[in-house]
Amino acid sequence: MKFSILIMCSVRWYNASAHYALYLAQSLKNSGMDVVIFGISGSPLITKAKEHGINVVDDAGLMSSGLFLFIKNLFKFRKILNINKFDIINPHMSRDHVFAFLSLIGKKYHIIRTRTDSTIPKANILNRIFYRISSGNYIVSSKYMVSHISKMGIAKNHISVIPLEINYKDFTLFRSGLDLKKKLNVAKDRIVVSFIGRLDRIKGVEYFLRSYAFLNNKNKFHYLVSGEEINLSVAELKRISDEMNISSISFLERMDDVRDLLCITDIGVIPSIGSESICRIGLEMLAFGIPVIGSNINSIPELLNELGGVVVNPGSPEEIADAIEYFGRSGNYKKAKKKILSKVSERQPDRFAMEYIDIISKVINK
Repeated sequence: MKFSILIMCSVRWYNASAHYALYLAQSLKNSGMDVVIFGISGSPLITKAKEHGINVVDDAGLMSSGLFLFIKNLFKFRKILNINKFDIINPHMSRDHVFAFLSLIGKKYHIIRTRTDSTIPKANILNRIFYRISSGNYIVSSKYMVSHISKMGIAKNHISVIPLEINYKDFTLFRSGLDLKKKLNVAKDRIVVSFIGRLDRIKGVEYFLRSYAFLNNKNKFHYLVSGEEINLSVAELKRISDEMNISSISFLERMDDVRDLLCITDIGVIPSIGSESICRIGLEMLAFGIPVIGSNINSIPELLNELGGVVVNPGSPEEIADAIEYFGRSGNYKKAKKKILSKVSERQPDRFAMEYIDIISKVINK
């Protein structure tokens, strides 16, 4: 059966939630569904959606301040719904959820709420009532969020876990045209240990750098840090690097194609102390067969326990160093890589859309 679906994701930057929404739209479209993305005009999500040939709605001005503009946009949104006749409204952010619910008062539409952020919903009485009356089903990207949604009074049979999927062949078959090791002057026998992600204190990159002090065989490893400065500067990280006397390290800006970095990465480190409702870089590293060391935070242990890697306590440079030393031994590394690639090859990318379509069918039929 063919459904018409409006995916709402009003985020200004291209974060994990935006990526989830875009990948979902692509997957549903490839499965024959009619899909439209609602978002903020000029945002990276809307730009990327247009590049992928996905229809968008970006003129309702959800982020506009002021009661008058908010009400005006509610009526504009209702008009959009009258024209398009969507079967399902799928808000991903809290503001989208509230906006959709208020816009749909008096209309017969189905809302399926997707939660891909790590923020725990407030369990006050008004929010609990809102959760119960505003959506027919809740979809979360990680198992750890199920208990938080159920505390809102939602029965567990109305909560579905659909983790982000990626097309693994886009990674396993990729060959980089760059020789980054040569460009960065990394010795061929060095094991490259990489942190790739936004430079944000919550990502725990400082603990990755401080792990160097606990390595027994420092000369075996080259540390690599790549990402966009958010609330942590490269200059500050370089000061920590100097403090740790890290002799072999590279700092790179965020690269347009992360696969160029992954081609030279031997071990991946995700030392986050929060966030990580979706661990996209973990999926991408594992798609290359790269052993991953990740913090015991939110979705990270779910991912590593399924596909391979080592889970460490957040904020523990000693444990990170122990795991780096473990994967730095040839036998352990080869065994881990073989296991990861075996599990990755079993993944079914089309599962992502099929699980969504199954939930949509049940909600509509009910």
